[in-house]
Amino acid sequence: MKAIAIHVTGPSGDLTEIELPLPIPGELEVLIEMYATSVHPANCRILDGARTAGGARPASRSFIPGVAVAGIVADTGAGVSRFKPGDEVFGLKPAAEGGGYAEYALAREDELALKPPALSFEVAGALPAAGLTAWQALSAAKVASTDRVLVQNGTGGTGSFAVQLAKLRGATVITTVNGDEGLDAAWGIGADQAINSGGQDFAAILGQSIDVVIDTAGGHALSRSFAVLTPGGRLVSTAQPPDPALAAQQGITAAYLTPAADPYQLTELARLTAGGKLQALIGGSFALSEEGLRTAHALSVSGKARGVIAITIKK
Repeated sequence: MKAIAIHVTGPSGDLTEIELPLPIPGELEVLIEMYATSVHPANCRILDGARTAGGARPASRSFIPGVAVAGIVADTGAGVSRFKPGDEVFGLKPAAEGGGYAEYALAREDELALKPPALSFEVAGALPAAGLTAWQALSAAKVASTDRVLVQNGTGGTGSFAVQLAKLRGATVITTVNGDEGLDAAWGIGADQAINSGGQDFAAILGQSIDVVIDTAGGHALSRSFAVLTPGGRLVSTAQPPDPALAAQQGITAAYLTPAADPYQLTELARLTAGGKLQALIGGSFALSEEGLRTAHALSVSGKARGVIAITIKK
């Protein structure tokens, strides 16, 4: 089977096409014929030489990135009870394992959910990483209908889901975008207020009026987010760990979140999307090839992408 792998840590040019034998599922694993996946910041961090959850990845070993999987079950391990060959599934794998940038991928049974027939494989491949990150960030921040929520980079992959899911919870949602062209996109997914953070100081505009910040940008956006939170406010970053000393100094709760697979949440995300209550913004679609993945990763790290960057493997 074809796969796109990293051979050494470094820039996106190290993404290389390789041929591998078909994987054999373990007892609780599912072999998926892949139709789609998507680019997630965790994949880009691995490309840049970041450490995975299991420690530094050996430079001599090929590593296949890709945390999102979407496709058709080709085979199952002896202990799998929820899925059978022919089922259409999607799900999330740990970043340290990867495997999504390939024609076939293994995933544990508890990392997957059934794909509704009304959902395309491209959308199913876009949902797991960005959608689960947003869902779990809002849950960790205990977002309620009475909250004023600021989503940093609300037209990015995770941010666009966070804006919509916060609105479904009844919250008032303010978001920052990168450039004036993102304002219409933000309003289009339900934001009550959108601020071009490239041309305006969101902290000066908002003052200390925000109950919850969902940060998907990191860097300056994260550091300035402390200034807009009310006393006792909550901040959850999906980009990088917040400064604990600053959080304690200002009397707010701050946390860093990485997504975890959850079949129930996957099913709910798919139900909301198939029912038209949630929109998966696709900011570009690229083929499973060296050129396609290098272009997709370059777009991701540029910060200019709208929504999720999709990778199409089979149509």
